[in-house]
Formats: sequence, C-alpha cells, structure tokens
Amino acid sequence: MVEVRSFALASLTLMLVLGAVTLALAPLTGHYRGSYLALFLGGVIVFVSAVYLPIIYLRKASDVRRIAVPAMQSLWVSTSMGLGYVVTALAPYFQIKLWVAYTLFIIGWIILLYGLYALLKISKETGVPLAV
Repeated sequence: MVEVRSFALASLTLMLVLGAVTLALAPLTGHYRGSYLALFLGGVIVFVSAVYLPIIYLRKASDVRRIAVPAMQSLWVSTSMGLGYVVTALAPYFQIKLWVAYTLFIIGWIILLYGLYALLKISKETGVPLAV
C-alpha cells in the first residue's frame, strides 16, 4: 500500500506542477482565446490535483482501494485536460504564438502519456477498474 500511495502522490504532484506551468504560459499565448484555453485547462488540472492530493495523503486505510479510487479520479481529469492541449494547442482558432503552442502541445502529450501510464499501473496493482 505504501508504494501505491507514494506513486499516487508523486503522479498527482507531477500533474499539479505541469498544470501550474501551463497556467504560467497563459499570459504568453498572444491572444485572449489561447489565454482562456490555457487558463481553463491548466486551472482544472491544478484545482483537481490540489483537492485530491490531501485526500490521498491523509487516508490511513488498510484497504488500498481507498487510495486508488481518488487517485484514479484525479488522474482521469488531468489526463483528459492533457488531451485537450494535444487537440487544441496548435489549432489556428486560438491564435497561440508558435513557441507557446508547441510547448503546450508537448506538455499535453506528457500529461496524456504519463496519465495513461499511471492509470494503468494503479489499476493493475490494486485491482480497481479504470471506470471509477
């Protein structure tokens, strides 16, 4: 259980940091549409991670499911927002400066791939289904 808890905490912390980076990039996008996109997606990642981190940290359960379920719920949201960056960062509609768009695109892929990895790993180790 210690490994699952520490892995979940590390995963949510990584998502929180990457979400904060995207929030920091929001004013540099060059257009209000891109700024709103980065603020919304990054804000959701930061908010959800910040809410679930203390829940996982404070749980003193012998049942690993009580750790895995909130971790997976948070990772699902963060991974979905990462997909949002992958799909929209380079779209002409948002008029994001090219270097910022590429940065958001790369961060989106990191969030997406790591989120999928973390979801599958936690699910495999705990037996909690992916649809929580």
